Amino acid sequence: MYRLLVIMMSAALVGGCGSLNTSDVLSRTGDALSKIGQRAPDAGVDQEITSLFDQPYIDPLTEYLQQYADDPARSDQLGQVWAERERRCASVSRRYNAGEITETGLALYRRGYSLSCPQDVAAYEARLETRLQAKKAARQPASEPLSDDDELHNGELAEPGRKTAGMHMHSAEEAPNVAVSGQLNDCYLLTRIRNFSDALKACRGPAEDGVAGAQASMAQIQNALGDYGSAYRWALQAGNESGQAAYLLGEMHAQGVGVAQDKSAAAKWFRKSSALGYAQAESALRNLVAASAGANAN
Repeated sequence: MYRLLVIMMSAALVGGCGSLNTSDVLSRTGDALSKIGQRAPDAGVDQEITSLFDQPYIDPLTEYLQQYADDPARSDQLGQVWAERERRCASVSRRYNAGEITETGLALYRRGYSLSCPQDVAAYEARLETRLQAKKAARQPASEPLSDDDELHNGELAEPGRKTAGMHMHSAEEAPNVAVSGQLNDCYLLTRIRNFSDALKACRGPAEDGVAGAQASMAQIQNALGDYGSAYRWALQAGNESGQAAYLLGEMHAQGVGVAQDKSAAAKWFRKSSALGYAQAESALRNLVAASAGANAN
């Protein structure tokens, strides 16, 4: 700093700036140094982001988002980190779903990515459940044909030579369940990869039927599309059952998006989300409480 001051003063004198007095030089030098000082933190944050992106893991990105969630000075960096985390989660999802869907794969997926990519893990689990149900239905033997004098469970008699619905009752019940599970899997996976137009079609039916996971996906889709009123309504329907929906409600109340800002309501929903096992809710609650305490102290 001393060298910089000497150089600037010397340059002013050598350049023939006789009208520029020492106080002017010091004042302008101070301005220059203060601007350098102002740029330094930004440069440090940018370097921090570069280092974060250079490492190969996803959880450090999530931890960064949790740590600085309420720091408005880092809004640009938070957007970059969020986008990078989404990209990495989508890449992992493609890798896991490209091969055979197995219970071992689910265990590995849960262990490695439940914190940062919980919806991807849920979609994988839904696909596995669909396959298991389909295999179970395929193994279920058909019932033996009823004889003419066999009595049905509802008290009616079968007509001679007539096949009844009861002959394949179990398989008939399984088929709709498998279809619904498949639609839910499409809902979760399409939402995860941000194919929102198709995700809306896949999620709407189960969501209207009261499936909390589909309602949470509808909330996420509408929130991403900027329809915050619809996002809030869907999240509110699922909030008592879905940790993801409760977390979104907490964020919307905390930020005043789609609903009036209400930190108490935000804290309530973050607590609910945490109780439902949503990994990010606890840190979001801590950040909210810390930010509120800091605001009150000021």
